[in-house]
Amino acid sequence: MTLFCGLPGSGKTTLAKRLEAVGRGIRLCTDDWQAELGVDHADEDFHNRLQPLLYRHALILLRHGVSVILEDGLWMADERTEKFRDARACGSRVEFHIFDVPYDALWNRLQNRNQEASLGSYPMREDEFRRAWDLFQRPSPEELALVDSYKFHTGGLD
Repeated sequence: MTLFCGLPGSGKTTLAKRLEAVGRGIRLCTDDWQAELGVDHADEDFHNRLQPLLYRHALILLRHGVSVILEDGLWMADERTEKFRDARACGSRVEFHIFDVPYDALWNRLQNRNQEASLGSYPMREDEFRRAWDLFQRPSPEELALVDSYKFHTGGLD
């Protein structure tokens, strides 16, 4: 299972699509599914019902030996711990990508993305982004010890 930890605009989708294109797994992205179903991204209730459904599907795929790229942001430590544990219970290795991009760079990207309005992208306001920034918990060394491999990404800023 390939997992991501990062805020909106950090590069998760770009990497997930690249990994899927080279055969590293089936990509599951709640935002894309929601958009394809014609449900506005602002419908948090729908999003909160869809996300666990897709996650259960990811675990079924893992149990059947299919590699999965789960494109959730996993902002909180408890979310990550659950995903690591569940992947292991399915007999899966865990590859973890951490996106550590400065606030100003992310906000600039989000402003550009807001203007493009592509499928699956949510036009995020700065107050929403600030809330996400404040909620985000960076992975600890203890968390990193729970995965098979991890890589830090600075969003092209390194």
